[in-house]
Amino acid sequence: MFYDELDNSLQNKMGFVQNQYNPCVYNKIMGEDRVTIKTHVDDLKISAIEKENIMWVIEQLRKIYREITVHDGDIHDYLGMVMEHNRESKMVKINMTKYILETIEAFKEEEPEERLKTVTTPATNNLFRTRKDVENLSRQRAGIYHSTVAKLLLVAKRARPDILLAVSFMTTRVKSPDKDDWHKLIHVLSYLHGSTDITLTLVCDKIDKLS
Repeated sequence: MFYDELDNSLQNKMGFVQNQYNPCVYNKIMGEDRVTIKTHVDDLKISAIEKENIMWVIEQLRKIYREITVHDGDIHDYLGMVMEHNRESKMVKINMTKYILETIEAFKEEEPEERLKTVTTPATNNLFRTRKDVENLSRQRAGIYHSTVAKLLLVAKRARPDILLAVSFMTTRVKSPDKDDWHKLIHVLSYLHGSTDITLTLVCDKIDKLS
């Protein structure tokens, strides 16, 4: 219901056009500038070349919704990602250190006996190896496994592609994880525990070239 309300405000009241490929993205041409709004429930990320156009959007939203919270500047904490923009070098650095630490801490609270060791890779050579004679996890541990893997998938897709392969495989095991899968999860968490400061850096020289 809120999405329908926000969609109506952006399109019918503010003149934005919904992206045909992503219904959570809206665009509006203002002069020679393009204003883009990315939505996630009631969180909006507004970007444009001219700041005055961003301020116009904010004022329109205030007229519609009255009290809104605005975060401005080159560093934004958005959906677990801390994004640092460097306009001069056309660079964006994305880190999820806080989210990773919170995920590890939540896991430790559920499994205080588990110890995370120092490892240098997100997976061992037996990542894809499964055995039929391995005992399945208890219902409680299977739930912890499922929720933790889901959190790690969020991290992998947004800021840590170095763990994407390992996490992608673990997502195929959430329905019936066994003790081998548990050890693989511990390995990824151990790797993240020792590499929380790794940052994803995106550089854009041209609008159609991202490196």
